[in-house]
Amino acid sequence: MTDKRTAPRYLLIFLFILTLALVAPAAAQDAGPKAVQPGETVFVGSEPLVLDIINLRNPDTFNPVTELRRYREDNPAKQIIRVIGVPNDGYFKISDQALGGKYGRYYAYSKKDGLVEGRTIIFAPAATTTAPPTETTAATEIPTEAETPPTEAGATPTRTQAPLPGLIAVAAVGICGLLTATGRR
Repeated sequence: MTDKRTAPRYLLIFLFILTLALVAPAAAQDAGPKAVQPGETVFVGSEPLVLDIINLRNPDTFNPVTELRRYREDNPAKQIIRVIGVPNDGYFKISDQALGGKYGRYYAYSKKDGLVEGRTIIFAPAATTTAPPTETTAATEIPTEAETPPTEAGATPTRTQAPLPGLIAVAAVGICGLLTATGRR
């Protein structure tokens, strides 16, 4: 005679393995800052990147990098175009909004050492996927003016973030708990 509890146990084991499969990628996300080497190109998109720019420090003094500076024509003897403050060079967050569209070569600067020679980083825009153009027939289209809701001057649209895979894992754990509770009854 077979045990009537065998099927629910296998289901519980299957759901547990499924939960682990969903939790592992979520746990691996944002594992830590990305170490950046001098001269490396970093692709920056709308999502913030966490960088470890300790390798841009002066190798003799090892004083922390306090600013990243962009110069006109990539020449430190010319005018500074943009300065990005670096509060912690071991955990530095950057996004396309922080760059303000000023991509290119940035030079490491330390308040104690000044401009750190030969220690640069190149920021480039991340590739974005665009939808292929759709073909439309001009005979069926009628141009209309769509009214846009009035916005305040200087207002920025709010950003939304997709739910994390961890939420799916938590839901799977909850389902496992419910199945375990109903299987005991």
